[in-house]
Amino acid sequence: MTEGTHLPDEITAIAVFRSHFSDSISSVTRFPTGLCHHVYEIRTETGQAYVVRIASAATRRNLQGGLYWHPRLKAAGVPVPGLYASSLGDPFSYMLLERLPGADLGQVYFGLSASAKQVLAGRMAAIQRAVGVLPMAHRFGFAYSYEHADAAGKRSWADVVAGDIARSEERIRRLGRIALSHVERVRAALVDYESYLQHVKPVPFLDDTTTKNVIVDRGTLSGIVDTDVVCFGDPIFTLGLTNTALLSMGADTDYIEFWLDAMGANREQRVMVVVYSLVFCLNFLGELGQIFNQPVEYSEARAEMLRGIFERLVDTLPKVE
Repeated sequence: MTEGTHLPDEITAIAVFRSHFSDSISSVTRFPTGLCHHVYEIRTETGQAYVVRIASAATRRNLQGGLYWHPRLKAAGVPVPGLYASSLGDPFSYMLLERLPGADLGQVYFGLSASAKQVLAGRMAAIQRAVGVLPMAHRFGFAYSYEHADAAGKRSWADVVAGDIARSEERIRRLGRIALSHVERVRAALVDYESYLQHVKPVPFLDDTTTKNVIVDRGTLSGIVDTDVVCFGDPIFTLGLTNTALLSMGADTDYIEFWLDAMGANREQRVMVVVYSLVFCLNFLGELGQIFNQPVEYSEARAEMLRGIFERLVDTLPKVE
């Protein structure tokens, strides 16, 4: 494989596969989701399926994190896919993985029964509990390893949330099509929950097990993918992101209620789902019109829909005396 000036592509994926397997290939398909790596499904003539996750030089650190956390999460009982081969060398880093049967939760959510959502939510609560048993870091935030957490982490969970808002603000300013008043309203709302944020401990959890990366096959959990980082802080953060993702799909949020019930959430944690959902609604607005691994198209219709969700979330927040 030669990198030159091009990014990983279908030819790169085939070359990775060929360096480990000799099976005849019937199809190579790039996954449409994902803003970081170039990810391909390779199917052989016998029907066997594999996943090739390829990192460019710019995203190699992320893939290195995936290789660091994979055995640790597997040992903790997280149903991650089998890892056949990997490389962190030049020109491209990669992971060659088992293709879990099924599709992302968001792709099948509307076809799930209430009971299936409840069972799935219970599994996710159990998985996050299992991850939470891993050692805590000394600092907060998203980490490729414990060493990275301690070297680059934030001093408090409040700083992590503030950083997320600042990133959204920078993107919104760059685009120039979303009112900056949304940013200030989120910051103002967070003032009432500053004490909660400051008392969060650096508990490990999977932050991106949302409507993506949770693979569901015929109504049941198949496994968890794309675990390049583990976050240290408040596991409720993931529920906020998932809640916002569901709302942006126009879906019900029964799954969130089942998840909260399964983890025995108290009233304060349930309120924080709304708080974090507001943070992530701002995040979604900030992603519009940005260029990542794949561009996120600006759509006024989607922007207006997200603004509507934003207002409903603000109205849902309890009034603090």
